[in-house]
Amino acid sequence: MKRCIEIFVILCVIIVSVSLAKGEGSAAARLDQYATDSLNATYLIEGKAVRLMDGRFELPAAPGSATMIRTSVFGKPVYGDLDGDGDEDAGLFILHTPGGSGTFYYVAAALNRNGNYRGTNGVLLGDRIAPQTIQISNGVVVANYADRRPDEPMVARPSVGKTKYLTLKNVQLEEIKPLGQGEQALEGWVIIGHEVRSFKPCLRKTDLWILGESPALREIIAAHGKAFLDRKRYAPLFMVLGGKCAERPTGGFGREYEGAFLATQLVQVWPRGNCKSALIVVDAPTPGAVITSPLRVQGKARGVWFFEGDFPIVLRDSNGKVIAKGYATAKDEWMTEKFVPFEAVIKFKMPASGSKGTLILKKDNPTDLPEHDDELGITVFFD
Repeated sequence: MKRCIEIFVILCVIIVSVSLAKGEGSAAARLDQYATDSLNATYLIEGKAVRLMDGRFELPAAPGSATMIRTSVFGKPVYGDLDGDGDEDAGLFILHTPGGSGTFYYVAAALNRNGNYRGTNGVLLGDRIAPQTIQISNGVVVANYADRRPDEPMVARPSVGKTKYLTLKNVQLEEIKPLGQGEQALEGWVIIGHEVRSFKPCLRKTDLWILGESPALREIIAAHGKAFLDRKRYAPLFMVLGGKCAERPTGGFGREYEGAFLATQLVQVWPRGNCKSALIVVDAPTPGAVITSPLRVQGKARGVWFFEGDFPIVLRDSNGKVIAKGYATAKDEWMTEKFVPFEAVIKFKMPASGSKGTLILKKDNPTDLPEHDDELGITVFFD
């Protein structure tokens, strides 16, 4: 009799496990469905696939129950490239009320495949928090919100600012490892080479020395080497690093820098990234590329970067001397807030082989007012 009970229990466990696996599999399968936009995509919330219609979903908590489970998009989706394919994916806050007292907020993404969108899993922000802003920048979703202190009751108004950074791992949205006290996730240019180990965050005008005791240093060096196997050393590679600023070393090559950076994690490597990626992206030449004349420049920029369908570009040599000028021309209707493809071809007299130059793409400013000036510089090497 005892043996029969044991067998029965084992069979029950197997049946439950198979049922759960089927449920998870069917949820994953439904996530493979594509929609015309992010407001009609399917997202994985609390382990269940939720198909939105015009940004909303609702279902009775139980058959015949008056209590409803409601899921909806909070605010408006934002757009940017999250998976590196050049298309604009969507990032969004999702509000989920499962029928009890809780009001749960998630952050999710919808991946763009040739104009159709596939939703991801939702990552929980918290219960009755206050979402503020969300953006996609250089392959990272940045969600800002307000929460309560650990000792505050749920009735207290959220007042503590928090930020979650998320990246895409095998089509799953994942939060990066927790940042330590005083640490930040910073975007910027990394250069690795003999006697050089620098990080120039977008928010600074000067380079920082990456400290040798940085936990992420080996991973950073490997990522840089992988990206530039067939290119010049000392080429800049755009990365997002977690860590904090520190005092410069008193000895070695690091003493020549104004400050240092303790890199605790490599958040993202984005070869076509830049500090102005919300406005302009350059597909060719890529940062650190070896160029020759004539040079074809291609990419995409928001309509505000153009005026009358074009914007100026300048090429400087290692001494800062202008060796070529020209205009990039929009390949589509430019009077829009969306990205517009552009192209330019410039000819120049080649400087010394192996020397470094800077390709500058200037925002067209018909007002000539300095507050409306903007530009993006790309480091290149001459063949």
